[in-house]
Amino acid sequence: MRNPLLQASVLLLLLLGHVGLSTGARAAGTEQDCPAEAAKQQTVEPIMLRVALYPFVPDRLALFQKIEAIFECENPGVNVVLISSPNATDNYYDDDDAKKKGIQFVDADVYEIDTVLLSDFVNLGKIAPIELPFDDLASETVEAVTRNSNVYGVPHWLCGNFLFYRKSDAAIANAVTWKELVGTLRKRHATLLVDLKGRSTLGEWYLTALSANVGLDAAQTQIVSKAPIDTNAVSYLQQILSACAVGFCRSQALHENTGFYARAFVRGHAAVYIGYSETIYYGLREVADNCLPTSGCMSEGEIAVRALPRFDAEKAETGVGWVDALAIDAKLSGKKKDLALKFIRRAVSDDSYAAMLAPEWPYASRYLLPARRGIQIPEAPLYSELLKAHAGRGTGTAPHLNQALRDVAQTVTCALPIDRDDQDTKGSCKLQ
Repeated sequence: MRNPLLQASVLLLLLLGHVGLSTGARAAGTEQDCPAEAAKQQTVEPIMLRVALYPFVPDRLALFQKIEAIFECENPGVNVVLISSPNATDNYYDDDDAKKKGIQFVDADVYEIDTVLLSDFVNLGKIAPIELPFDDLASETVEAVTRNSNVYGVPHWLCGNFLFYRKSDAAIANAVTWKELVGTLRKRHATLLVDLKGRSTLGEWYLTALSANVGLDAAQTQIVSKAPIDTNAVSYLQQILSACAVGFCRSQALHENTGFYARAFVRGHAAVYIGYSETIYYGLREVADNCLPTSGCMSEGEIAVRALPRFDAEKAETGVGWVDALAIDAKLSGKKKDLALKFIRRAVSDDSYAAMLAPEWPYASRYLLPARRGIQIPEAPLYSELLKAHAGRGTGTAPHLNQALRDVAQTVTCALPIDRDDQDTKGSCKLQ
């Protein structure tokens, strides 16, 4: 999901120097105050480290600038360069060999790889095995970055869908199944907000629904082998969509308007919002920027979060999650390899996480989920429930799964309600 206006605002913030007044902002500032003596203490040969970080995070450039400043301060002579080519940003998931589009066509020293693509990187021989620098990672996180008994990435962020709701709403908090949740909303004439548009997004939702029916391993196998779509899985998605208001949840325009659903949720336009952990930041930023005391917007303290309901009360569903992991290029050796490993260790250190995630006045935490369980972010009350709700999730590891999910989404989208203004989807579905 992209937002050019957001990217422009990020650039403006960078130019203004990220003025902040909170404890978190002061902490980040301290990290970036590089003493002049540091450069004088040693004479080093200038060296460039090319880094391709995961692009779809709030304030992408600001986050990079934080870790860049920390690392360059501690390593005089090093120039950390963020790769921002289309393949490293907008085309990250495209996975198109014919057009040479996708993150696998980027050349870097350090890659941040969504684990849906990790097997493909390994099979291409593009990345090398790596040792984990910390031991406080959940076992499922380590499994997500392990292929053929080798670890190929250091987990950085945890990803997955969560259900946000008003903290006082006991019925939503206690709903066990989607059927129960949707029934509760229907009785109240209330709605939910979720994005079920976009090839990667819809492919992930189909995997989630299918794995609830047949298990994650079987679901991956079916999708990669291009088996016919599962009608039960489609019915599960239709059930969720039945609680959406007309014009929402399947809109291409709203899919491309990053943060829209989270902003609408905090303004009270729906009783439930479903999205990744970091997307709630856009809602909380809306509260800080545009809500008056009389606006009726929800504060951070009024929001609760939980795991998604089950599709079937009788089945033990682990849920689906993902990991963004830092990996090194297979061609690296010598000083450059040592530097890349050092950068990765620094990026997942306690104070780097704090610099990136601590609230910066007047805004809340960005609520990206650290992969390390020992990380504590003060003044960010949603973290404990987010981490609890993510625990134990399975992840897709099959080769070519990313492309298979994007392909199956083109079929699934035709089996779901199509937005009345979505002429492109209407036209493509007629041709299938």
